[in-house]
Amino acid sequence: MTESRASEGDLRRRLEGRVELIESALRRYRLLAEQLESRRWRRKVRAAPSLLREVGELEGALTEALAQTERRCDLEGATHDAPIRKTVRRVRKLRAQVATLVDKRMYELLLLSESLPLETALAKLEAACLQEVSLERTPGEPFSLRIGFVGGVVQYLLSMLLVLGGFLGWVLFFALDAWLGLGAALAITVSSMGLLMFLTATLLGREAPDVAWLTPERLVWMASGGAPPVAVRLDSLGEDAIRMEAELDTVTVRGDKYLRLSRLGRGEAARLRVLLELFRAPQVRANASRAERPVTLVTYPAQLRRNKAWTPGQLVLSHRGAYFIPGSGADAGATLLRTATGRRLDSRVEMPWVLEALRWHPESELDALLARAIAQSGGVAWASVDVRVSPDVEEEQDVHLSRGTEVLVGKPASEDRGTVLQLLHGWGGGA
Repeated sequence: MTESRASEGDLRRRLEGRVELIESALRRYRLLAEQLESRRWRRKVRAAPSLLREVGELEGALTEALAQTERRCDLEGATHDAPIRKTVRRVRKLRAQVATLVDKRMYELLLLSESLPLETALAKLEAACLQEVSLERTPGEPFSLRIGFVGGVVQYLLSMLLVLGGFLGWVLFFALDAWLGLGAALAITVSSMGLLMFLTATLLGREAPDVAWLTPERLVWMASGGAPPVAVRLDSLGEDAIRMEAELDTVTVRGDKYLRLSRLGRGEAARLRVLLELFRAPQVRANASRAERPVTLVTYPAQLRRNKAWTPGQLVLSHRGAYFIPGSGADAGATLLRTATGRRLDSRVEMPWVLEALRWHPESELDALLARAIAQSGGVAWASVDVRVSPDVEEEQDVHLSRGTEVLVGKPASEDRGTVLQLLHGWGGGA
């Protein structure tokens, strides 16, 4: 027994610290494997950021240490069950497991399918995970847009659960008071209500959607459950970087990071895709970064009477005048999107979503863009000085505008009516 221990000690001395390096690696690789296996692995990596770096620093020396240790064990005739050989095998197995997990997480974050050397992959994963994402706007980000909301049905059900729980709590308290006395009734009721509040909070956390925060320069994704935010530079988005999945409430974005934004709701997912397609275009980003304030715009369905025929379409009002694009809100929105980006989308494109981005343009640029869309679609553009506004516009639900023999009639949404009247009075054309 003593001879065996001495033989192992001699082996350790001859390997000059390599066995100690392997044992140190065993502990660190095990911890890293546990981190990367977790469902909330990014949060755990950020909580212990040094581990990725430590394993990466070990990698270069570990390859040589494992090879030299196995060679020395062979030369010294160490048995298969010798402790040092067992440690080497455990490290090799853990190392392979970590390499597989790193490849998996790299694919999740960067959609990187190629297998890199582990040391390189660890460095890339560290840079991607530990990048600090600021929610403060930079000088090149004059505005930000928020996409994502808790669905009304979920909020309603949770509210009803709390109300019902409160009522049942009172019933439970009075029933137990008559049976067990005041103290026991109060304790049981408070405990039950606490459990109900915990379950409600848990349900809200599970049902809450992911939230996207968009500026002209980047998309920031804040996943439900408190995961660290991830940012994607919009100038890194290529031709087919933005897709909607079959469920229609999930958007995938492939740029310098890979994001899968889910549970946004169908409308919000389609809106996000439109905004991303617009800000992916370099000219749209450049115009947005130059805008000091948004252009005041209102859009609503309207009809154009021209040559004794009525044409349905979408009307846009601004300080400069009226712009009519034929087609439904989605068709007119698609026309304006195509004019701005050259892209056709296979998902819904509503005019308000397109204008939500384009209103952050210098007014002259926006005017030129609307004029091009009208020229392509056969609509009309009327300068504010040429438009006659119905004198009864304050009292009527519909807004009547005319220029010569042409007439535009439409009914803005009630929440937009004040802005419409403000714009029309600013024209001074008979309102």
